[in-house]
Amino acid sequence: MTTQIKICGLRSVRDIQIINKYDIHYAGFIFASGSKRQLTVDRAREMRKVLRHDIKAVGVFTHTSIEEVNRIADECDLDIIQLHSDESPNTCERANREVWKALSIKSEESLKDIEKYKNVKGILVDTYKAGSLGGNGEIFNWDIVKGLSDKYFTILAGGLEPDNINAAIELVKPNVVDVCSGVEIEYIKDEEKIKKFVRRVQYGTK
Repeated sequence: MTTQIKICGLRSVRDIQIINKYDIHYAGFIFASGSKRQLTVDRAREMRKVLRHDIKAVGVFTHTSIEEVNRIADECDLDIIQLHSDESPNTCERANREVWKALSIKSEESLKDIEKYKNVKGILVDTYKAGSLGGNGEIFNWDIVKGLSDKYFTILAGGLEPDNINAAIELVKPNVVDVCSGVEIEYIKDEEKIKKFVRRVQYGTK
């Protein structure tokens, strides 16, 4: 299985121009209130226009009504909606795009409700941190989600970076790896780190 790559937390046309050069499959646009990487609809729309046609645009949302999520998805021409709060399966079904439902992983108990989300396209697993809904730049115990990709389209997030990505892929075998702060310097996307991350995913430790 070829592991696909999502670069999340893109904030500028410059960021898009960088990822357009590499074998990247998904671009993450964060609309979550309070995030240091939160985009306005206007900025996201500007970025979307220059995104390479074969890279899918993923909108990241927290505590947002599904009506508002759908409106933003339409305005920004998103391909996928990524939901990080306590959205119900019914709410996910009302999305006007395919959905990735995020789960914060603390223990095996964190996966107990996963069967309820059979209608979503993907399950994104991220690090649990009290008072946070993800994007912490910290890893969790990958053993908890080992084998998850046998049953679900699995997106692995949480503290991934060039130096740990091969171990993560070997153990979890995710369909997609999702990186944000691991390819940044002081919240700014770094092309050399992105290049290194992509090469590690594709070729191992080279």
